[in-house]
Amino acid sequence: MSGPDVRPAMDPLEALLHRCHRAELLPLARILQVKTEGIGLADLARALSITLRRAGSHDIANAAFRRGHGRPYIDLLRRVAKGYGLQLAEYAEPGEIERAVLAAHFQKRWDATDIATRTALWEEFGIAAPLPETSSGALALAAQTLGRSFDYVLSTTVNVVADPGGLALLTLLNLSPLGCVVRPLMVPLLPVFLWWRFRPDERRVAASVLEVARLRQAVLHRVTIGIVGSPSSGKDAGIKAIFGVDTGNISPIAGSTKEVAIQRAPGSTALYLVNTPGMGDVVERVTEEARQVLDHIDVFLYVVNAEGGVQAREKADFDRCKASGKPVLALINKIDVLRPRDKEKYLADARLKLGATEADFMPVAFDPLPELAPGPIGLEPVHAWLEEKLVALGKDPEELPPLPRAATA
Repeated sequence: MSGPDVRPAMDPLEALLHRCHRAELLPLARILQVKTEGIGLADLARALSITLRRAGSHDIANAAFRRGHGRPYIDLLRRVAKGYGLQLAEYAEPGEIERAVLAAHFQKRWDATDIATRTALWEEFGIAAPLPETSSGALALAAQTLGRSFDYVLSTTVNVVADPGGLALLTLLNLSPLGCVVRPLMVPLLPVFLWWRFRPDERRVAASVLEVARLRQAVLHRVTIGIVGSPSSGKDAGIKAIFGVDTGNISPIAGSTKEVAIQRAPGSTALYLVNTPGMGDVVERVTEEARQVLDHIDVFLYVVNAEGGVQAREKADFDRCKASGKPVLALINKIDVLRPRDKEKYLADARLKLGATEADFMPVAFDPLPELAPGPIGLEPVHAWLEEKLVALGKDPEELPPLPRAATA
């Protein structure tokens, strides 16, 4: 009697690909010639991982010793790094090796091209400084200027095209006159030919490693913030106050946000804002692409309307956000409308009902009455909370736009 069918643990490469959005995986799928139609994110990530590791393995050895799954990704990565002439420490992590490969690839492209192409490459960094004379000088200046975002921006300069190769020699032997001479020699040389024929696909592996390096930087650098709350809680006003993004949807009419809205913050490289009226049944109505974005939210801002208070819906949605395991900040909006003598009692009651910690609970007024405050109230602690959580997650807090001048609570 056989044991239960236990799926093997997700390998590190598959785990990385699973953290990407499905659309981000399509270039890698084209390089590896993996069909994507009708395949969900999880299955596509697994197929790409196995296909790449197989491409970097000898087919005969793969079938005999590796159960068809190919070599570990770290082995492929080290081989590509060696091909670029890099000497790395034995204990170097995949991300470290990929960054070194990205830099080496950039230098090779720079050194092998003319001034016009170098200028185009330099413009991809978005730096106003004059064109450096050497590739090493370009990398050094870019690293100094861009700071934490350097690796991410460098990864976006990668432009690779897969070269399938593979059948060239076989075609030559079968179709050309040379084949008449060589074919008789193939019988004694067949084992050697087969070993050569099923060798690792180095070109495809190198192109794939560069693309995986780009994906890893996208995952590490991307910041996705979910703004959640009941209709008319003030989410759109909060997005404008905190991030400087006018959604065009600031409205006191209940239900003005009908579905999940996803947008990149202007001026940022990878800050995405997800505006959703709740985490309950609305999630079931969105597209698969939107659901993937929801799955990759880094932190949640949960907005509660002080005029409506914490009801069953607010409690349920707040609990759903916490159940994700991501940091959640409860923002009690419109505190400017509360009478001063009732404010502290109301806030204590709201925090108790939500079950929020003191550190993850803040009073704000994103769009206060003009006679009470000249601008949004309580934004500085919110911004500091976001910076702290992003740093803890290994994200770049510089993606957050600077706060406008704000009044204090």
